[in-house]
Amino acid sequence: MKYNVLLLLLSLTLPLQATAYTITTGETSGAYFKVGTNLASLVKGGKVLESKGSVENLDRLVSGEADIAMVQLDAYAWYLSKYPKASTKIEVMGSLFKECIHIAVNKNGKVQDEDDLQDVGATIAIGKKGSGTAVSWQYMVKLEPGYKKSTVSFTGGSRALGKLALSLKNEKPSIDAVMWVARPNLNNKYLNIVRQNPDLKMIEVDDKDLNDTYSPLGRPIYTFQNLATKDGFFSKGKIEVPCVEAAIVVRSGADEAVLESVANTLLSHKAALIK
Repeated sequence: MKYNVLLLLLSLTLPLQATAYTITTGETSGAYFKVGTNLASLVKGGKVLESKGSVENLDRLVSGEADIAMVQLDAYAWYLSKYPKASTKIEVMGSLFKECIHIAVNKNGKVQDEDDLQDVGATIAIGKKGSGTAVSWQYMVKLEPGYKKSTVSFTGGSRALGKLALSLKNEKPSIDAVMWVARPNLNNKYLNIVRQNPDLKMIEVDDKDLNDTYSPLGRPIYTFQNLATKDGFFSKGKIEVPCVEAAIVVRSGADEAVLESVANTLLSHKAALIK
């Protein structure tokens, strides 16, 4: 209730936006869709579209189908490496929050650490094609070619974790690792599954090649930080993983008044956008 009142008060203080514009986000159950909905409430005239993920969002910006998008910066970097001419049509407006690479494995499986993904011929589930997680993996492979030794499975979520948790005594597992990208939060749905399953564990992802500088931005796409995997301030349940910024990316040719209002909202009212 208090949050809705806050959005209402902010919408009254922000300049009215008469020009219609389109925001492309993510799945309706995800954080990007929520951010897009909040943005449309604060900057009038916005139409919110769900999408399959960052790649579809970037395609929509380039084609002119959308004006504003929620995008992982590794997907942005990967997209521009594949479509260099797109750099004249899209630009990063600013960051929203950090999202981190999570990789779970079976405690008795052949993948026990990040190095095994570059050595033992593992199969890693990376979500649907075009999803943020799938593109993160593709960009990780670009930075560290050793990951090419792993085969990808375009599955993910609870079903993939269920396959990962199958007993290894009686059958060969179809999946050796499951990857997803999410905000660093112990309440993350998939992390909770791993925490509650005695056959699963999280692994560190600490290959320093992932920290290479991305020249167009003058800084690395990924930065390393400790991800909590257990409760308690003094808990030893922490692992080092790469994290990437989720950002607002805009179509360069969008209405100038729209871009100004969105930039103002991002800079001055980010808390209301990402809550």
